[in-house]
Amino acid sequence: MPIILPKGKKVAVVLSWDFDAMSAFVLRGETTPTFISRGEFGARVGVPRVLNLCDKYNFKTTFFIPGWTVETYPELTKKIHEKGHEVGHHMWCHENAPDLSYEKEHELLEKAMESIKKITSKYPIGNRSGGFACSNNTIKLLQDHGYLYDSTQMGDDFNVYKCRIGDHGSPNDPWHFGVESKILELPVSWAMDDWPLFEYQRTPTLNPGLHTPSEVFEIWSKEFDYMYENISNGVYTLTLHPYVSGRAHRIMMVESLIQHMLKREGVWLCRGEDIAKCWKD
Repeated sequence: MPIILPKGKKVAVVLSWDFDAMSAFVLRGETTPTFISRGEFGARVGVPRVLNLCDKYNFKTTFFIPGWTVETYPELTKKIHEKGHEVGHHMWCHENAPDLSYEKEHELLEKAMESIKKITSKYPIGNRSGGFACSNNTIKLLQDHGYLYDSTQMGDDFNVYKCRIGDHGSPNDPWHFGVESKILELPVSWAMDDWPLFEYQRTPTLNPGLHTPSEVFEIWSKEFDYMYENISNGVYTLTLHPYVSGRAHRIMMVESLIQHMLKREGVWLCRGEDIAKCWKD
């Protein structure tokens, strides 16, 4: 098993937070007061609640933050960093990477990295592309810029693996799998993301969301239980958003999930960078 967790740890849990604020709304031109206030809730209310929860249970995690959000909320990003949490790359303004040319993706990657470095004094080593969408250039760009891991793809659930570069194919030809890169993948899933389950969105396409916390707790806790009972050195990666799960009834459910997990022995709540450093070739 390429991932070897620290002594006494049976499984790892990364309760990651995508601190978008209003970046995705602004990217789509949704700049009216109500849209802005939805994103602002994440900074004003959500992030402080998340930080308090991490302090209460004494663990560090990863915040994936767009460079635009870092520049908009530098003091809050600094507070996240000073509390020992990882600040990962999350595009410049939550762009959809497949829509970008190689040159534009490269430009925005470096722009966002510089914004993060201004706050943390170091470049990020973890990436989550906006909307769980890597382009065909993303992994090569990450590798060229010294990243250790990505958390955007869905080729596994609880096993970290290495991303590939150079995949290609068409409906007329079998898929050609490219070469293995140095970039580790901490796999994600839409079922393990709070946005489609909770967030109501009318445009550009309807997402009804608004599931009850008890329904979502059942999904997330069962995923954890399966991993704990069946996957040695498993890594459970949950994608959360401060303006979504920072809502009162949802943050209470996240706390219940933490309590559920910590009833088991050997559960390690940690950062994405901690997992990347556990890889053994």
